[in-house]
Amino acid sequence: MLDGFQIVAALFLVMTLGYALAAKGWIDAEVAAFLSKTIVYLGVPASAVSNLLTHVDRAMLAEAPVALGVVFLAVALFLGLSFLLARVLRIREGRRGIFAVMVSCANTIFIGLPVCQALFGDAAASYVLLYDLSNSVLFWTLGVYLVGRDSGAAHPFFSVRTMKKLLSPGFLGLCAGIVLVLLGVQLPLFLEKTCKYFGGLCTPLALLYVGYSLHRIGLKNLRIGREVLCVVLGRAVLIPLCMMGIVRLSGLPADMSQVFVAVAAMPAMNNAPIVAGEYGSDVEFSSQCLSVTMIVNLLLLPVWKLALGALW
Repeated sequence: MLDGFQIVAALFLVMTLGYALAAKGWIDAEVAAFLSKTIVYLGVPASAVSNLLTHVDRAMLAEAPVALGVVFLAVALFLGLSFLLARVLRIREGRRGIFAVMVSCANTIFIGLPVCQALFGDAAASYVLLYDLSNSVLFWTLGVYLVGRDSGAAHPFFSVRTMKKLLSPGFLGLCAGIVLVLLGVQLPLFLEKTCKYFGGLCTPLALLYVGYSLHRIGLKNLRIGREVLCVVLGRAVLIPLCMMGIVRLSGLPADMSQVFVAVAAMPAMNNAPIVAGEYGSDVEFSSQCLSVTMIVNLLLLPVWKLALGALW
């Protein structure tokens, strides 16, 4: 328990530094864009290749289709039930689609990847990326469709526009790593070290970016109303509990199961407010939910780490 709190304290310390640097003007929109692109286009794919080659073999890859299926069905179930729950809880119209997305889809890359690596070691990266694959597919298809319903306009379930979002650098890095493992390719030492160095950028840069984001939104502007509280309780408590039950029933390996539950306990998807703006949903509501879950979900991580250690 103490180790979990110390890890989270270290994460918050780096986030606080990002907040302070943003307040000083050292991290502005231009610097933040550089951090974001460095993480997404260099850090994440490099981490995927490095960790797959280091921690995964062909036997472990045989479990990947089952794991992908479990996460895909789980997140799809979460989206459907959350959308129905929005009606039961009388979430106002114009917010129900984005409510379902905020509750169901986790922040797998910007926060989930560095946090899980800190909590479980570098081997967790491969499992996080597997979760991200199912999470992203559903976010950019069913999630976008539900968010589009908030405006009353009809949006296609599949489109070229949303499909392009799936070909992310993280996904391509995952595919490259899987191919290398299947072929039994060992990278030259200089390439192996390069991937490891760039992959190591993910955690500090992502946390600095989160600190900048919290400053940009403004902690003073956070309003935890009933509907925001419902999202927080769903994202921080209900979804991880459901995922815990699903992975235990599925019989997935213990280390993979722990990472999947931890990812399910992460803050809401960071792209949700952007999608809300593009498809006519409530941007302010989604931004509030994102900010509050960033704080609450990370504070609860030591509790989840303790629970996972007791169960597996």
